[in-house]
Amino acid sequence: MNNLFKQKIIENALLTNSRICLPEIEDVRVLEAVNELKKIGFNIVDSQQLENNIVNYKKLVKEKFFSQNWTDEMMDSYMQSSLNLSIAALDNDDLDCVIAGASFKTSDVIRSAIRMVGVDKDKKWITSIFFMLSPCQNHFYTFADCAVIPEPNIEQLCYIAFEASKMHELIFENNPKVAFLSFSTKGSAEHYKVKKIQDAVSLFSSKFNHIDCEGELQFDAAIDKNILSKKVEKSKLNGDANIFIFPDLDSGNISYKITQCLARYQAVGPILLGLNKTVNDLSRGCTVDDIIYTAAISALQS
Repeated sequence: MNNLFKQKIIENALLTNSRICLPEIEDVRVLEAVNELKKIGFNIVDSQQLENNIVNYKKLVKEKFFSQNWTDEMMDSYMQSSLNLSIAALDNDDLDCVIAGASFKTSDVIRSAIRMVGVDKDKKWITSIFFMLSPCQNHFYTFADCAVIPEPNIEQLCYIAFEASKMHELIFENNPKVAFLSFSTKGSAEHYKVKKIQDAVSLFSSKFNHIDCEGELQFDAAIDKNILSKKVEKSKLNGDANIFIFPDLDSGNISYKITQCLARYQAVGPILLGLNKTVNDLSRGCTVDDIIYTAAISALQS
């Protein structure tokens, strides 16, 4: 992979002509990213423009379950948030995607999204992925879940892996190869946490046998075929995994930040999966480049 890969993401995203809103323009990084996205040719909608339709958005919010019995003052306070205003516009089909999180907490972004646009009726949970791009741009991986589900059960791990696989294939246009991670490799340790990963792999394999997967694996075995050959006789992935499913939010969140801070990988996300419409989060440590590519990926997702 080289810079042509990133260029392809931008080119494909531009073809969608998606109406994108990044409401945190008081953040200098977001403002710089917005200006750059406009120069590139993206259809960026200023959140201040949305205020012209605020009366209709208030009517829309009043129809939601969470706002029952709200006073006018409570409604005014809610709509003063640029995040809530933009997601109301998204629910009203005035936007195609919203990206926030440079200033807002992940919990704020997800809460507002669930309240307004809701969870896809064909999904059970909201989950997330990070796209991890190496400094040399020769390696790219998908990490999940690093931002949403604290202690995923067997069914949730299976769901996370499937949703991550779909997005990986959409963005990177290569076959997903899923590694379910653990502190054990193929039974090298016995523990109830290891058993949960083994059961998740079995469930995933039975439901999605068209997707290459393996587990439970330690990280080094998942990514290095020489190490793997010492631990596993016959491997489906051959140390070539590109999607890593973490056993819990602790391990996922810590791992992506270590990869970002020490190995200098670019972390794009968290990309939220399972909502009715596209709302994506930003790490509060995001760079301008992170914001630009999160916006481009959001356009493709929508």
